[in-house]
Amino acid sequence: MNAMTKSNKIRLSLSLYLNYFVHGIGLLILTQNMRPLSSEWGTSIATVSYVISGVGIGRLLAYYLLGSFSDRFGRKKIILFGMISYSIFFIGILFTKDFKVAYLLAILAGVANSALDSGTYPTFLEMNRNNGAASILIKAAMSIGEFVLPLYIGLNENLGGWYGLSFIFAAAFLLINALLISYSQFPLQARTEKVVEHGLSSRGKMSKSKIGLVTILSLYGYTSMAVMILFTQWITLYGVDVLQMSNMQAHFLLSLYSIGSIVGVLLIFTLLKSALIRDSTLMVVMNSLSLGFLLIVCFSTYHPAVTIASFFFGITAAGGVMQIGLTIFCSMFPHAKGRVTAIFFSFGSIASFTVPIFTGMLSNSGTAYALRSDLVIASFSFVLWIIGHRLLSLSNDRTNYETERSQINFIDYWILKLLQWRFKLAKSIGIKKMNQGRPIFDPFREKKIVSRIDRLVKDHENRDHYHEIFQTILTNSKQCQTNIQEKGRVK
Repeated sequence: MNAMTKSNKIRLSLSLYLNYFVHGIGLLILTQNMRPLSSEWGTSIATVSYVISGVGIGRLLAYYLLGSFSDRFGRKKIILFGMISYSIFFIGILFTKDFKVAYLLAILAGVANSALDSGTYPTFLEMNRNNGAASILIKAAMSIGEFVLPLYIGLNENLGGWYGLSFIFAAAFLLINALLISYSQFPLQARTEKVVEHGLSSRGKMSKSKIGLVTILSLYGYTSMAVMILFTQWITLYGVDVLQMSNMQAHFLLSLYSIGSIVGVLLIFTLLKSALIRDSTLMVVMNSLSLGFLLIVCFSTYHPAVTIASFFFGITAAGGVMQIGLTIFCSMFPHAKGRVTAIFFSFGSIASFTVPIFTGMLSNSGTAYALRSDLVIASFSFVLWIIGHRLLSLSNDRTNYETERSQINFIDYWILKLLQWRFKLAKSIGIKKMNQGRPIFDPFREKKIVSRIDRLVKDHENRDHYHEIFQTILTNSKQCQTNIQEKGRVK
């Protein structure tokens, strides 16, 4: 197949984002129904938390294998497999009364999650020529699902509705979308002749700094996932048990966190698109801020402060920083995106498995202990990116120009913004000149501009280049005003 058309690309992107809307629901659907599920299975809430850990086992077992299959056999098959598996999980949970069977279904949900990630992230990179901005929007789709579900469940509980409706909706949505995906055209993926070339070390021995970066990015796959999982699992119960909030207020904390993550996605997407800040610098900033807001959530007893901090924690911790980490990782190994995605999310899978277990144990001593353990993980994430930022800077310095290119991108962004502003003002002046019957060319004004440039330029070696650039701007500004006056005379 040839390159995708714009309409095909939009349709496929929409279908993939819809998958992650449902996945956002899937991430919370067990944690937000812990009390009805514990009643249904005849177990404690701690046991339900252990069942949730099965998602992590499923992801851990499947990520690397499915990542390799994604590189070898294609993205579409892996994605469809994930969608069908997820649907079986949603329906199966409603029909089981045994928490052991539910544990197996949770493992299947983890496998489904790994299949979606292993196929979807590489697909977006291949559709957008390795630009990771589109992948950040995956988090936005997930966040919408995470926002809708807690509000629905809180309202449904107040009305005395059946908890299983959300499971049915999610399964039906996925199955319908699977039909759309099956008829969609996927982008061509880079293929290598030898299987070994999918490995990370196939392009020669890795340097010490690269090994360090692989270690940091892999560990960040754990910490970034753990921070979000722990918060989403316990914040609602923390609001009720520790802060003495109403049921609806406690669910709203999680919805605000989800709204914050959507805002964070849009913010990060804009920053990355416009190259306003280096991705590694952004990671340090976001991880430091998320730690600060988490401290407020965990130790403030003032409800408005906790509410606001939950929103900003969503922006900084769940606004796409995990996806930036994955994009950085994939850019280091462009020949093995599926495998890199699998490694990164395999560590996230360990988080999905371990967080519910150790927080379930901590919850026996109190819900506050469970939530506040998130501070340890968030602190570790921050330290990882302090080190990672330094290693990436050293790695970029060795290429001699990557750092400078990033800075040039930033400068170009503002040059373009200022030029657009200048031409807007030039048009306004052109209209006024036309109304007053004055000529476009003003030699005194032009001489004054050139004279000012001479005074401001300190780089005398390149003075002629500056003159040439500004002469081009002046010539085009005059042409812009001429065009305006010609159109005015035609009218």
